[in-house]
Amino acid sequence: KIAKKTFRRKCKACHLADGGGSVGPNLTDKYWKNGDGSIEAIYKVIDKGVVDKGMEAWGQKLNKEAIMALTKYVRDFQGTTPEIAKEPEGTLYE
Repeated sequence: KIAKKTFRRKCKACHLADGGGSVGPNLTDKYWKNGDGSIEAIYKVIDKGVVDKGMEAWGQKLNKEAIMALTKYVRDFQGTTPEIAKEPEGTLYE
């Protein structure tokens, strides 16, 4: 529940509430621009950000438990069907 609330407050603007993507990439497909879609890679992107791509580093604003909860929440978007899905970006990881 806290992860959903955090996602809606901090991530929805770029990834949409259902993970379909707008400014930020679609989180529901198997294509990843930063990392390989693993828990470790998602955690790193949330924690350290991708500053040159506009992804903020949340590690200085969220504690490790919040980042891990958010990581799992993002991972759970995999295989869902967003209302509007942004085209795939990055590399396909099966």
